[in-house]
Order: sequence, then structure tokens, then C-alpha cells
Amino acid sequence: MQMNLKLTKQRQQILDLIQASDGHMTADEIHTALKDQGKSIGIATIYRNLNVLYAEKLINRVRHPELGYIYDKNTHDHYHFRCQSCNRIFDVEIPYRDELHAIVEKELHCLVISHDMSFEGICESCLEEKKKKKSD
Repeated sequence: MQMNLKLTKQRQQILDLIQASDGHMTADEIHTALKDQGKSIGIATIYRNLNVLYAEKLINRVRHPELGYIYDKNTHDHYHFRCQSCNRIFDVEIPYRDELHAIVEKELHCLVISHDMSFEGICESCLEEKKKKKSD
């Protein structure tokens, strides 16, 4: 964390909530969860603080095809898997492939700064649910 970032009470509440979450959260989910905890923070303030926390690399931001950005406590370079059945996003803990940068740079004669890769399919829970329905 950069020392010049002031962790205001609201910023800290948002960060604590994301850090305690089991997965990825939308700004609306964060807003609802904080409201349920009795904390009154406007949605515009949530978005503003999420942008600051992301810029300071305290949280990660992932583009969801239907939900817009979702926020992730996992800040190291990693990949994601989206279940097409339940729409959840999962972190994929396989090694990040920096060597892909060199391959793309050679192919396109460019400078690659980072890359993002997302996998799509059906998650384990949804597969189990489908198996159950078939056997019924």
C-alpha cells in the first residue's frame, strides 16, 4: 500500500468487506452488505472508493460480461473462470504466464504491459446439480 493513501472510515469498511468475502462482489452487493451492517454509504461513494482502492492496488477489478466490474481481494496476477450456468466468477490459481507477453510482442511488434485471460464453462456445483437432476 502506498503511504500517501488515506484509508478513510468508509474506504476501510469497503476494503474490510471485500477482504472478508468468499468471492467477487459488485458495487451493488457491497452497498447492500454495508447497508445490512447498518453502515450508511451512498452508492456513488462506494464507486469512488472502489476506484481509489483499485488504483492503489489494494483490490482487483474484473470485467464481468453481464454485471460490469466485480471486485476481488486477490490482487496478484491470476486468471478467472466464469460459470455460464450460475454466472459466478472463480479465481484460477495457475501460474500467470508472463512469457505470453513476449510471444504477442514478437507477433505484433508492440509492447505488452499486462494481459487478462478468462475461462468459461460450467462450475463444479452446477455440474453436480445437473447430475442430480438427471438421476432423479
